[in-house]
Amino acid sequence: MKNLLSHHVRKSKRWFLNHSAVQRFQQRFPHVASFISDRFHPKAFVGLPLTLVVVVATINVALLSELTESVMDAAWIVMADKEFTTSLYNIRSPWLSKFLFAVTQLADQQAVFIVGAFVSVIFLFRKRYLALTAFWLAMAGVGASVRYGKTFISRARPSDVAYYEVEHFSFPSGHATTSLALYGLLAYFLYRHYHRRSQYQSLAVWIAAVLILLIGFSRIYLGVHFLSDVLAGYLLGLLWLLVGVSLVEVMMFRKNKQPFNNGK
Repeated sequence: MKNLLSHHVRKSKRWFLNHSAVQRFQQRFPHVASFISDRFHPKAFVGLPLTLVVVVATINVALLSELTESVMDAAWIVMADKEFTTSLYNIRSPWLSKFLFAVTQLADQQAVFIVGAFVSVIFLFRKRYLALTAFWLAMAGVGASVRYGKTFISRARPSDVAYYEVEHFSFPSGHATTSLALYGLLAYFLYRHYHRRSQYQSLAVWIAAVLILLIGFSRIYLGVHFLSDVLAGYLLGLLWLLVGVSLVEVMMFRKNKQPFNNGK
């Protein structure tokens, strides 16, 4: 799949560069043309991968902005949130509530610091200072953006069906944001670490995906968040995940001219 994508990118690039208007632009502005061309290089993260990250991040911000506006202004999404929450409340069972209550703790503030401390010790031991810096910058961004979003939107929680009492506002879900950024970054680091063992890479991605989905669902099932809160949290978390991954890749590229890996 990777080689197929690279082939199509190179083919499209050759077709584009052979266009007369593009050739004239290259002659008049060689430095600008070279910079743009480098952004589509398929084998370096600062080329095509980073370009795709920027595109995805831009779409992500647009979707998050649209969802936020809908929560503030559109009655239909508020009604849909309440109906979905009520439907889950009506089928709530004691054993599943206890299980999901335990799951939801994996994205609490305490869990972030415990997991973060564990990750920090490993990175310090292995002298992965760039990865450590990117990790904590991303997590700090998660905390700051969630706090700002909750204060700015000031949406009340669905307290009438809450399994337990939670303070602060509802939108976006801090647990959903944290879970995607935290466990997404851990999956990314493990994916890079096991770059020669595809079965471990797949396992890391699948475990992270299941955890992220379970934590997000637990917030709605336990009645402490609406569906749109969780969706907004996922979008915001994805944005910070992209920031964290990009910081690691770009800094490692500039330092070693190679991606983050297992010390190779």
